Amino acid sequence: MALITPAAFAATTFDYLIAGGGTAGLTLAARLSENPAVTVGVIEAGVDRNHDPKVLTPGLATSMWGDGEYETVGQTTNERVVAHPRGKVLGGSSAINLNLWTHASQRDIDDWGLLGNEGWSWADLFPYYNRSENYTSPPPDIAEAEAVNFIDQACHGEGGPVQNKFPPFYSDFYNAWSPTFANLNLSLCGEYVLRSRQESIEPEGSLTNALVTKIDFHRLKDSAGKLRAKGLSFKASDNQTRSARANPRSHPLRRGFPISATARALRHWLPCHHPQPTQHPHPSRQPLRRRKPARSPPCAPLLRRPARHPHLRNTTLFAETLALYTVNRTGPFATQTPTAHLSYAQLLAALPPDQRLPLPPRPPTPHSVIPGSQGAAQQRELTLSKLYSATEAAGQIITLPGGSDPSAPSNASGFLSSPLQEGNYFTLLGVLERPFSRGSVHIKSPDPEEKPLIDPKYLSHPLDVLIMSTVVLFLQQLARTEPLSALLEGGVQQQPGFPSSLNRTNVRDFVRGAYGSEYHPLGTCAMVPFSFANNNNNNNNNNNIQSRGTFSNSPTSNNNNNNAAANDSANSGGGGVVDSKFKVHGTANVRVVDASVAPLMVKGNLQILVYALAERGAGFIIR
Repeated sequence: MALITPAAFAATTFDYLIAGGGTAGLTLAARLSENPAVTVGVIEAGVDRNHDPKVLTPGLATSMWGDGEYETVGQTTNERVVAHPRGKVLGGSSAINLNLWTHASQRDIDDWGLLGNEGWSWADLFPYYNRSENYTSPPPDIAEAEAVNFIDQACHGEGGPVQNKFPPFYSDFYNAWSPTFANLNLSLCGEYVLRSRQESIEPEGSLTNALVTKIDFHRLKDSAGKLRAKGLSFKASDNQTRSARANPRSHPLRRGFPISATARALRHWLPCHHPQPTQHPHPSRQPLRRRKPARSPPCAPLLRRPARHPHLRNTTLFAETLALYTVNRTGPFATQTPTAHLSYAQLLAALPPDQRLPLPPRPPTPHSVIPGSQGAAQQRELTLSKLYSATEAAGQIITLPGGSDPSAPSNASGFLSSPLQEGNYFTLLGVLERPFSRGSVHIKSPDPEEKPLIDPKYLSHPLDVLIMSTVVLFLQQLARTEPLSALLEGGVQQQPGFPSSLNRTNVRDFVRGAYGSEYHPLGTCAMVPFSFANNNNNNNNNNNIQSRGTFSNSPTSNNNNNNAAANDSANSGGGGVVDSKFKVHGTANVRVVDASVAPLMVKGNLQILVYALAERGAGFIIR
C-alpha cells in the first residue's frame, strides 16, 4: 500500500475524501477505488502498523488496548472511570479486536427499519455482510471436534478480501466449551464461531499520522438550502495545517464526498451556531453539537485459577509460543476465545432455582409507540421486546486466557489481562448485549486534539443491573460445571479480591464494583429521520438545526447538567444525525459511515457489522 506525504496529499484533488482510515474508512475506500477513474484520499490519525506482530498475532490483541485510549467521566455507579481503547492505526479497531465473526440478530436490523429508516431490514443488509468475506469451511476433524456442523455456509460469503477461517489450534478450555454448555442443557446453534485473524482491506494510498481538524464548507448553501463540503483541513506530523480538496466538476455524478469517522471526531469538524454567552451549555463556551445518546455494552469478569494452562509470563515460553505462531501460524497465539450468546430465559434455566432473578412483568406497550416513530420510547420498546424473547440474546459469555484486575477499569489492558497477584488464571467474562442505559459524548473545547467527554451512564437503568447480575451468576454456574470445572483448581477457586461465592443477595454489589466495558460503543450519529414529531415540540428538551444548517443546542436548553442528562435519556430519540443513506442531515454531500450510525445496540461484536455498513455505504455513493 502506498503512503503519501502531507504535501503531496494536499496538492492532489480527489473525487472522494475519507476522514478516518479505520475498518469502515478503508472498506469504503477500497470499494470506491475499484473504479480506476476515481481518486480517493484517506486521512488517518494513526500510523501504519500492518507489519506489527501485535496487530498480526490473534493472541496479542489485548496488548494493543492501551494505544489510542479514551476514558469515560466518573460513572455514577461507584465513580468508576472506564477505559475505551480505539484502534488509532491504519485499519482502526480491526487491529485490536478479538477476531470474532458474528452477525447481528436479524431482528436487530429489522428494528432499524421500524424506526423510520426506509430500506433497512435484515434482508436489505445481509448481502453486504457477505461481500467482504471469504469463508473457508473447517476440515472435517475440526468440524466434528468443535461441534460446528450447525454452521450454514449460505450465511457466509465467498471471494471477499477478508479471509475468514478456523484456527488450527484449540486449547483444553476451548475443547471443554461445547460439552460444558451441553451439560447445562444448552446446545449450540446459529452462525457464529471463532475465526483466525482477518486480513485488512487496503486502498491504494493513504495519509497517516495526520489529524482532520474540520470539514471545509462552501460559504453559501446550495439551492436546496444545504451545506456543501469542499474539502478537509488536517494537521500533519510536522504540525503544519493543510487542506485537501475534493473535485466537484470532473465527475459530477460522484460528488459524494463521504466522511467516514468516529462521531467523537465529527463533533469538532462540523461548524456550529454560536449563541449568546448566557446560552452556552458548557463552561468552555463552545456549544455542543447534536447530542445523541451513546451506548456501549458493559461487562463484568469472573476469574478462576486453572489447573493447567501455558504460563506465558515465563519469558522463554512466551518467546517460543510467539515463534510457533510467527513461523507456522499455530499454537496458543493462533486463536483467541470461544463465545456464546444466551437469552435471558436460557440464563435462568441454567441456574439453580435459588439463584434465579426473574424479570419483572413486562409493561404494556404505550399507545404512543408505533412502528415508524423515532422517539426514545420506541427504541426502548424494541429493546424490551428482545429481552423478553426466548430467542434473542440478553448476554454474551467470553473467555480470556489470563487474569483480570476489576479495580482498574481505566486501564484496558490491565482490566482484562492482568491478575491482582502472581498466578495462572482464566477469566470468564459476561457482557450485557443490549443495555437500556443511555449516555452521551460531548466536546469540551474547540480543540480537536482534546479528547471528548464520554459518559455511557453504565448501569444507570435497573434492568441493566438485573441482567448483568444474572449473567454473572451464570458465569459462576458455568465454572462449576464439567468438563470446564475439571480444568480449574478445586473447580471453584477464584482470584483474590473476588467473592468466594455469589448469590442473589451479593451479586448486584459485585456487578456494581467490578464492571468495565466490552468496547463496542455505537449510536452517537444515529440513523434516524430528522423529525421531532414524537417529542411533542418540547423545545426545552430538544436540540435543533440552526440557521446555518449545523448542529448545536437549542437556545432554550436547560443549562443544568443533571437535567440535561435526564432530557437526553427521555427525549433524544427523535431527530437523527444521518438519513437512511448515511448522509448528515442539513448537508448535501457529507456522510458518516461507521458504527456510530447504528440507532440501536445489536447482538455480538461490531466489526462485521461495520464491514457490512461500509459495503452498503459504498453502494449508496456509487449509485
